[in-house]
Amino acid sequence: MFESLDLPVLFEAEVVVAGGGPAGIAAALAAARLGKRVVLLEQTGSLGGMGTNALVPAVIYQSDGVNWVVGDFCRSIIEECCREMGIDEVNPGWQEVDAEILKRIYDDRLLKAGVKLFYMIRVADVVVRSGKLESLLVATPHGLRKVKGEVFVDATGDAAVAAFAGVPFDCGDAEGRTMSPTLCPQFSNIDIPAYDAALREGKRDRAIWHELLERGEAPVSEHHFVGVCTYGNGTASGNLGHIYGANTLDETELTNAYIEGRKLAKIYHDFYRRHVPGFEHSDLVQTAPLLGVRESRRIRGEYQLNGDDYRSRAVFADEIGRFSYPIDIHSSSTDPEEQKRVERVLCETRCKPGESYGIPYRSLIPLGVENLLVAGRCVSCDREIQSSLRVIPGCFITGQAAGAAAAMAAAGNVRSVDTAALQKWLKDDLHVYLPNI
Repeated sequence: MFESLDLPVLFEAEVVVAGGGPAGIAAALAAARLGKRVVLLEQTGSLGGMGTNALVPAVIYQSDGVNWVVGDFCRSIIEECCREMGIDEVNPGWQEVDAEILKRIYDDRLLKAGVKLFYMIRVADVVVRSGKLESLLVATPHGLRKVKGEVFVDATGDAAVAAFAGVPFDCGDAEGRTMSPTLCPQFSNIDIPAYDAALREGKRDRAIWHELLERGEAPVSEHHFVGVCTYGNGTASGNLGHIYGANTLDETELTNAYIEGRKLAKIYHDFYRRHVPGFEHSDLVQTAPLLGVRESRRIRGEYQLNGDDYRSRAVFADEIGRFSYPIDIHSSSTDPEEQKRVERVLCETRCKPGESYGIPYRSLIPLGVENLLVAGRCVSCDREIQSSLRVIPGCFITGQAAGAAAAMAAAGNVRSVDTAALQKWLKDDLHVYLPNI
């Protein structure tokens, strides 16, 4: 129905990136470095997605324990963030970050790269003709507008562009249940030296929580307690609590998830103030403006990466990166046994140092559309390996490959990309870990 609408054109580019999380950032930077005119559309007021707007407090698994796997975009951005935080050396396994610093770094990187940025722009639908994506229909302060392009990268996290274009997808498990999201809280006025001293004495927040659970005194029945990351002079962001049973693609359930998340933030803050050393005088500053969604749509593409590929540490002729974060499927329900199983599976599936699995270019190519690529947590994969790929470095890896491929796509056909040339550019220019080419 939208094909007949004569809407004004907001912008036209060679490569259009929808979504400004890590995958979209990397896609835009890669396409711009290859000389393309690039526009990036973001629905919030800043870049970074889960790592900024959702206050996810750490960047994990930039390396496989031996080799840096992420490439220069992610590595250099996190190094710059750490320098501003006064941290001399990045921990590639688990690095706390300051979301506000990251926002400014992302702005600076993309503007210096010549990427055209639009904030507060939401993709509402698409126009597809004869299997080719022609334009995105976006909601702006002035109503609907078109954004036209030659090649498009869907980095929305929810595969919104792909779904609107008619690409088939899966969502959640066999019953459609997805991993429960989290609305991350931010605390201030923490006595970090006192907190660190308690950790050294074995008085961990996780241990204290589980002691309360065993005595039947925990404020909520949560058996998968993640915790907080401290930074600065008394600040922490918490990956705390799950909003069980929420379908984040349903408008009503999404709204309710935000309301429930704010209630949980208060509960967890009260726990920290009462029981955790260093938090006695802390304040709950805010809950994240963006819900921490772990899973929604996963497109069906030219290849579906799967759990067997993870376990076999698969190698692909067209792999565009390798990754090693374990299988980490957060519970969909309040069932205590399902919650307890999460960390057990994570430990059981952890790669040995130096081990990783390949990510094929084909998993970025959705079925049925000629000029569309997908990057981030919604690539073509099953639930098991999606729970690994969904974290920030994994999104950078798929994003930079999608952006480079979009720039290399002859006549806008993403299936025409010379994967050997793509791999060579990723390895030589971005220093992506590709030991098998």
